Amino acid sequence: MPRVSPSGPGSTRQTTRHLSGYHLRVSPGWFEEATARSVVGREARSVAWDATPLGPPDTWPVSLQHAVRLCFSTRFPVMMVWGPDLTLIYNDGYRDMLGTHKHPAALGAPARVVWKEIWDDIGPLFEHVLETGEPTWSEDLTLLMNRSSFDEETYFTFSYSPLLDDDGTVAGVLDIATETTHEVVNQRRLMMLGELQAALPTDYVDLSSFAGPVIDVLSRSKDLMRAAVYDVGSPPEIVLETGADRDEGELALVQRALASGQREVGDGVVVKPVRDAGRPGHLAVVLLRATPSRPWDADYERFLSVVASTTAATLRDVVHRRRSDEALRRRAARSEEESARAREVSMALQRAVLTDPPELDGLEVVVHYQPAAAERDIGGDWYDAFVTRDGAATVVIGDVVGHDLDAAVAMGQLRALVRAIGYDSQETPARVLERVDGAVDGLDLAGALTATALVARIEGDAGPGRAGRTVRWSSAGHLPPLLVRGDGTVEILTVHNDLLLGINPATVRTDHTVQVSPGDTLVLYTDGLVERRSGGLRRRLDELARLLEGSQTVPLEDVVEAALTGMLAGTVDDDVAVVAVRTSPAPVAAATVASADPESVPARADVPA
Repeated sequence: MPRVSPSGPGSTRQTTRHLSGYHLRVSPGWFEEATARSVVGREARSVAWDATPLGPPDTWPVSLQHAVRLCFSTRFPVMMVWGPDLTLIYNDGYRDMLGTHKHPAALGAPARVVWKEIWDDIGPLFEHVLETGEPTWSEDLTLLMNRSSFDEETYFTFSYSPLLDDDGTVAGVLDIATETTHEVVNQRRLMMLGELQAALPTDYVDLSSFAGPVIDVLSRSKDLMRAAVYDVGSPPEIVLETGADRDEGELALVQRALASGQREVGDGVVVKPVRDAGRPGHLAVVLLRATPSRPWDADYERFLSVVASTTAATLRDVVHRRRSDEALRRRAARSEEESARAREVSMALQRAVLTDPPELDGLEVVVHYQPAAAERDIGGDWYDAFVTRDGAATVVIGDVVGHDLDAAVAMGQLRALVRAIGYDSQETPARVLERVDGAVDGLDLAGALTATALVARIEGDAGPGRAGRTVRWSSAGHLPPLLVRGDGTVEILTVHNDLLLGINPATVRTDHTVQVSPGDTLVLYTDGLVERRSGGLRRRLDELARLLEGSQTVPLEDVVEAALTGMLAGTVDDDVAVVAVRTSPAPVAAATVASADPESVPARADVPA
């Protein structure tokens, strides 16, 4: 029985089916067997193959049968074409590459019809394989597909390989493919965010001068069809823009965002109002519109929201910084009487919040505060020590971002929140910090308040016959505590830090524990003690640990003084706060008791004994 088998597009040759048993082409039921374990394969059984140039599957050459078996036996995306029309056959893995509208019609259809919108890109690749028998290789090839009813920017890495007929001639093409759209687009977006961060102004003259470099970066992004910065006039007007023209509903969306004070997200658009730092009202509105060549999904919305929030936060910060600078200049120009009054206010605030520690049962507490500048009595660093309603001793260390009177005021507010919630709630440090975060957000303090903090509860009784106490703490982006054991060794209690206070009120925070024995000393401190422009933080922490080694018998005041003298040389660049807590030493030396708590922090292996 004669059969047509192609050796390339438009060419045919005559072959005969051999019935002698040596080259039997017909394998009854082979197609059902080959497609049994594939969803797309079972769908392929309903295709009218006899109406295609391939004919019924029972008449397909052995080489094509083998290729089809291979196609439907792998989960990796595979597409193959065969015959003069380059008829498509593909598997489950390749199904997603066809989007929402090409499958299942693509089964048994000519490749030129299925991929007509990108045929100018891939057609020459098919021709090359069919004519030369040599495979192709394409890496992250850009293809503008219309596979889901819109022109979509996609990227693929794939290889076209020749498929040979029974006599060794090229009769089809095998495509092994991977879609790399997600990776390429994400990398591009990360690079754009980096460029934006580098271009954001560090000072502020007016809204137009700030928006200039921002719009310049956004104008080069393939992920933005439009970007605009609006003022807050009535009505709002565009300060700078790039990309497509403003559509009819844009102004209404901007006005709604200003009225609500919240980010507005529409179909392919994100509008972010920029709150004024420390003042009611807004500074501007940032609008970003997505390109129609990428599907609008959660990742796209998240990306545009990050771009808008980054721009808004920087604008808010530079305006706040300029106002702070102007306030400093005004304060410098005031009379001596006004300066004296400001100092009196500062000293009163210092006396109110930086109090002497209370006497805690079985604990010795020493505190220290040192401002960065002699003329400023207080900054954003603070400490605290108190006993909660259930009798647990609690110590706190924290640092509000900033080094001005505003930071000092924010510090006072935050310290009061931590003290009140910690005393009354009797909850763990993590729960206390979560409630503080909620209060910061609910009282609208977050616009001017971002801070690190560490809260530690010293639980248990260290009286006669007791082996030790449990220190339970939670850290909101703060530096790790140091623990000087009774044998003089030092442990840096390094854990995974949670987010700073004032950033996300929904942050879930973590408690950590460590067992302390009589005579152990816990040291909390702010970054002014260890951070310097030269030298890494890891090295400075190790240096502090070495200074504290062997200090278990030294009076606690002298321990703090030695740490300050050893770590601070010359001019102090930042405020410094230190809290040292020592458990009363046991009458008889006892071994350190290891905690059974799975969250207990082990001793550092690299700390010398």
